[in-house]
Amino acid sequence: MILAIGCNRGQRSTNNSAGTPEVSNNLAGDQTQARGLLDKGKELYRNDQDTEAVQAFMEAIKLDPDLPEAHFRLALGYETLGKQEEAEKEYKKAVETYKKYLAENPDDAEAHYALGQTYAGLSQYSEAIREYREATKRKEDDPDMFYDLGVAHTKLAQYDAAAAAFSKSLELDPDNYRAQDGLDEAKEGVKRIRAGRKHNEDMLKKQQKEEELKKAGASPSPED
Repeated sequence: MILAIGCNRGQRSTNNSAGTPEVSNNLAGDQTQARGLLDKGKELYRNDQDTEAVQAFMEAIKLDPDLPEAHFRLALGYETLGKQEEAEKEYKKAVETYKKYLAENPDDAEAHYALGQTYAGLSQYSEAIREYREATKRKEDDPDMFYDLGVAHTKLAQYDAAAAAFSKSLELDPDNYRAQDGLDEAKEGVKRIRAGRKHNEDMLKKQQKEEELKKAGASPSPED
């Protein structure tokens, strides 16, 4: 039936090969035409023809309103055109339709990954992490999934988890420069947090020592 994919232009294009339920000839024809328009829109988007891409995605949705990737791609197109309200609306529709699909196909790794990307588009990174983890459980050899998992953890300042995800992405694809950049950033984040914790601990110790000295100074001497 569906599915979905990386947000970067032309970077990743994964189609789910899940079977399509038996439907009437007219509906099946509409779904086939919708997928054709989806592919057309993706090609236009890769070629920076954003307005035309948006139109193709809209036409695909008219033919098949339950095609999640069409909503997801339309949201990306709207974002590129600076139409944030429209983009958010389509991301939410994508969430609804991906959930509907996953209710019947819970083991589809690509669908979990796509739903994670949709949540990321809504800046709902905890939910994105949950779906990315579901995806990586079912597909352990995809560097892009681990990369996006690392990005989501970074957004929440969860740098140790981010570093682990980026490291796994690099293990699977040593030439993934984005994962290397992400790993470097995560390591710097870990250092900053540790330095901040040490500073706070030192300040607390200093404060406690000053309070002890004040108490000692305020106490009456044995001769009083």
